[in-house]
Amino acid sequence: MANCCSWVKRWREPVRKVTLLMVGLDNAGKTATVRGIQGESPEDLAPTVGFSKVDLKQGKFEVTIFDLGGGKRIRGIWKNYFAESYGVIFVVDSSDVGRLEETKEVMTEVLRHPRIAGKPVLVLANKQDREGALAEVDVIDYLSLEKLVNENKCLCQIEPCSAILSNGKKLDKPIKKGLNWLLSTIAKDYDALNERVQKDTTEQKAQEEQEKRERAERVKKLRDEREQKEREEAEREGRPIADEEEPGIMVNPFQPITAVIAENDEKQRKQKERKKQGEQAVENDDKVQMKPVKQLGLTETHTNHQPPSEGEILNSYKTALTQQLEQEEESDQQTIDSADSGK
Repeated sequence: MANCCSWVKRWREPVRKVTLLMVGLDNAGKTATVRGIQGESPEDLAPTVGFSKVDLKQGKFEVTIFDLGGGKRIRGIWKNYFAESYGVIFVVDSSDVGRLEETKEVMTEVLRHPRIAGKPVLVLANKQDREGALAEVDVIDYLSLEKLVNENKCLCQIEPCSAILSNGKKLDKPIKKGLNWLLSTIAKDYDALNERVQKDTTEQKAQEEQEKRERAERVKKLRDEREQKEREEAEREGRPIADEEEPGIMVNPFQPITAVIAENDEKQRKQKERKKQGEQAVENDDKVQMKPVKQLGLTETHTNHQPPSEGEILNSYKTALTQQLEQEEESDQQTIDSADSGK
């Protein structure tokens, strides 16, 4: 009877949605690991620029994995994904001893972050198939892993693995074992983790809005100072002052994510209209029914437009966020450099 009740309880458990972050240095094998988890071949991969998103079903979990690029220039955006993560998969190249110190520094920075500390961490000591790859105990020693996870109260498991050995639906066993451990650990503390994720996500959104306003104010101040200096120089030299924009009319260079997505959607809509008009013109001239062509890997049809799915909206949001962050940093830095050079 007890076994029957236990089975019914498990059957009634709701499907839980979790987000996992996959991080590590460039060339650690993160994307190959994700491909293996998906049941795809891990061969012929290019380095991840920015991030890639994977959705999969694992037992009672709907899992979203964000594979974040590991290059030095892209690591700065990792923190923008910390709030919504329930757990972390940190991939280590166990065959590259020369970069283990750098790996240790990056891992320390990640696990000490307030929005990661206390969350479960799966460490994959990857590339065990290569000659000279360190054993599990040596990786733990090089990374001071035991001390690091204890300091930050992170439950942790390390699995020596070889992502490249995954073939189709046959996932490397240590990776599968590690993923099952991570999800079962999250399940045991799901309510508390979910509450924390919701709270952190709300706080991060408010923080990002505040930082955006501060950047806009800083750029406006620098622009005003530069224009004031130009006016003073023009007055001293007796030159006419160039026409200025009316006060209060200033385009905000830091557009909301929704505006960026809407702008991209509008561009795509106009492209479709121009393409459709071109096809209709050819049909009228030649009396031939033209087949729709493929652009950017998407087959266009004349059926009614279907609204984007939730996954597509989230993917567009993340892509736009990454692009916006890079554009904001570049725009902000150019304005500051310009102001400094004029002093």
